[in-house]
Amino acid sequence: MGRPSQVIVLAEDARHQRFVRRYLEQLRSSRHDIRLEDLPAGRGCGEQWVRERYARAVAAYRARFARAETALIVAIDADNGDVNRRLLQLQQALIQAGLPPRAADERIVHFIPKWSVETWILCLNGRDVDENTNYRQEHGIDDQIATAATTLFEWGRANATPPVRCVPSLLSAIPEVRRLE
Repeated sequence: MGRPSQVIVLAEDARHQRFVRRYLEQLRSSRHDIRLEDLPAGRGCGEQWVRERYARAVAAYRARFARAETALIVAIDADNGDVNRRLLQLQQALIQAGLPPRAADERIVHFIPKWSVETWILCLNGRDVDENTNYRQEHGIDDQIATAATTLFEWGRANATPPVRCVPSLLSAIPEVRRLE
């Protein structure tokens, strides 16, 4: 597969979008190649908003992929649940919409941090974190997004080995980023 001419990003908030965009820049995607889906209005439940739009985003990805290299990145927190529960919810959304499940060869990438993307950003910047603590209110997170995205790019390379301090939900994202290759 070649480089996608368009990457659709379905994310629950602006910080997720910035993180994904900075990661895509590491893959040499231009801003023109990245289509950010609208964010939920107000301060409602972003993860629910993503789950409700997931099947439609997958259908749009599949329709466009039939004629042009395309990718879909879905960024949704696991919050206080676990990554597998969120994956099952996404799978269920496809079933309810009458769509087949995500295939192994599809460029549909799931970024599902435990609690929040802030956990990943801190971990990727060398901080020892755990997945039982909510780091959403940590100071200076936005200033660390670019370096976190660069580290994710490095850890996602073919022969890279993430450090032992890598949290499990981030470790599960490594095979996900390789779907973009």
